[in-house]
Amino acid sequence: MDANKFVDSLTAPPIRWDEVLCPYCGGEVVWTSNREIYGREYGNGRCYLCTECGACVGVHDNGKGKGSRRALGLLATPEMRKMKQKCHARFDAVWHTHKRSRAACYRQLAKLMGISVRQCHFGYFNLADLNRAYQIMAPFHWYEEKLKKVGA
Repeated sequence: MDANKFVDSLTAPPIRWDEVLCPYCGGEVVWTSNREIYGREYGNGRCYLCTECGACVGVHDNGKGKGSRRALGLLATPEMRKMKQKCHARFDAVWHTHKRSRAACYRQLAKLMGISVRQCHFGYFNLADLNRAYQIMAPFHWYEEKLKKVGA
């Protein structure tokens, strides 16, 4: 399955995925317990899940410890989920060690990718942009270097 063939990275907050068909396989997307993915509930316990191909995305908390219907980003295929984890490993290592604030890291990554800070969220990225972000964050000091935009 080529995730990039069907969906672009988001430029605005995501839609309610249960109101459209899965962009990867055309299957039905349901709002359900994330137990369907992980075997037990995590976080607020809710997600969107394609009943055909298993693409999924978590949802924001509704402020009362329960999941809202507001998706955290794109439906993600297994390959996209792996790349998001790899991107977060590189990204989080910087701000968790206090080398830079999380906001400063997102500003720098957005600048290097040539996108707005508002669009700079791993959950908003398609597979191509996840791969591009991962490449950008490969240099040891990506968060402070003035690098050329990669693959823009």
